[in-house]
Amino acid sequence: MNSSNRSTESLRRQVDSIDDKLHDLLMARADLIDRLGGSPHPGYEAAVLRRLAGRHAGSLPMAALVRIWREIMGAPQVESIAVAQPERGCGFIELARNHFGIVPPVIPSPSAGQVVKSVSEGRAAIGVVPRPGRGPGGAEPWWVALTAENKDIPRVVARLPVFPFESTAGRPEPLAALVIAKAAHEDSGLDRTLMVVETAAAVSRDRVRAVVGAAGFEPVEVLASHTLGDGHAHLVEIEGFIKAGDDRLKHLVREPVRHASIIGGYPVPLAP
Repeated sequence: MNSSNRSTESLRRQVDSIDDKLHDLLMARADLIDRLGGSPHPGYEAAVLRRLAGRHAGSLPMAALVRIWREIMGAPQVESIAVAQPERGCGFIELARNHFGIVPPVIPSPSAGQVVKSVSEGRAAIGVVPRPGRGPGGAEPWWVALTAENKDIPRVVARLPVFPFESTAGRPEPLAALVIAKAAHEDSGLDRTLMVVETAAAVSRDRVRAVVGAAGFEPVEVLASHTLGDGHAHLVEIEGFIKAGDDRLKHLVREPVRHASIIGGYPVPLAP
């Protein structure tokens, strides 16, 4: 065997040794997750990915690193996922698979409202719904149902994808989805909160932003508005992590606002 072949064999043995160590660590990690309860913790998971992204170096692409860790994080934790599929082949199932991995079974649903119902009734542990606004399914006001004061109503806990690719000129805007679950959203250190503001009269989105800002919040965008039977609901994205019982919500309920509620939130995705 010449020196080149010996060098190759030596490198392969080193790779084999690393593979064995990685496998041992993966099994040990899975055991610890089981002892923690096994349920998803989006805030913690986002903090882990940010930490890894901050120390990452070398030829392995960041997108591959995120995909590997999402497979590790998602595989042992989720029993089933209901995914809205408002249009055939629109891509939300792929978003769910990229985030939660190939192990959990996926339940396609014709609408986001059906996904909310499936999670509420316990037929799915997790739901993936279109982010309100533009794109497939973005006009459906599924988020209004999350304002109900009921322990079985899910909340928004994450946004997909966690590592978005940069948009390319001339191509459709990349899909964005939200994850719902029967759990409170967690503080990851860099978050957005979703608030539903109800008004008796029709008001502009600029007015909604102004009123929310005057109450001490930092509105990022009014994602959607919907006419209710006797009023109007506005979905507002707020900068930072806000708990459901935040005292500022009391100051927000004044003309023209008659009710405001937090329906969850999510860690801000990694920058591409």
